[in-house]
Amino acid sequence: MSSAYVASKHRAGRWLAAGCLAASALAVAACGTAPAPELTSPAQVVPVAGSSVPRLVLTPAAVQRLGIQTQPVAAAAPGTAGATEVIPYAAVVYDTDGSSWTYVQTATDTYMRERITVTLIRGDVALLAAGPPVGAPVVTVGSPELLGTEYNISGEE
Repeated sequence: MSSAYVASKHRAGRWLAAGCLAASALAVAACGTAPAPELTSPAQVVPVAGSSVPRLVLTPAAVQRLGIQTQPVAAAAPGTAGATEVIPYAAVVYDTDGSSWTYVQTATDTYMRERITVTLIRGDVALLAAGPPVGAPVVTVGSPELLGTEYNISGEE
């Protein structure tokens, strides 16, 4: 074999190795810059045994994005229109059949819809004859979004 042929084979081998190395580096670089797939959804609707109302579990980012805020249920003044509890009217949501509900925060980033009986709406508060116990945190900002999540309704429909 001539020395020119051997040198050309050697150069070709180096170029092939360099090309493979460059392709590998690009593949690794591309993998490093590609967004990681989201492993969990922002909200999970979790069935609750013995109940037709599911529990909603949100990621902390979803809670922040929705701006969810809560306020504790207060005791109604004695003799106030038959009410025992008071919640902000902003915490009241209505189901498709017109029934009244509120979302109660049951744990960190976890919410559950609870039926309420409204006796009177006075300004920005709702007086309740039945509902969550005094002190329970009810959602005052973000309830419509929680209801949409529960019923799988997107804001774009």
